Amino acid sequence: MRGWRIELTSKEFCLLEYLMRNAGRRITRAMIVEHVWNLSFDTCANVVDVYVNYLRRKVDDGYGKHLIHTIRGVGYELSARSQTGPAAGAGAEP
Repeated sequence: MRGWRIELTSKEFCLLEYLMRNAGRRITRAMIVEHVWNLSFDTCANVVDVYVNYLRRKVDDGYGKHLIHTIRGVGYELSARSQTGPAAGAGAEP
């Protein structure tokens, strides 16, 4: 991504910033809703998944190494690790 400008909405930027501040940590959907939307988790069915997918299209698609990882049964993680090993979880998306 070196040298490429990525256009983000304000919510995508907040989500990316939150993931970056917690890089290498597993972040639950509830944590994201509380910190990015300032809401309780039960009010936002799949908004996190939708915005993570928007962000993935802009940050990960077309690049060799994916940064946003789904941690099955937990949430998401921002890291440069590969998708192998137990941290990736079965069925994890790149």
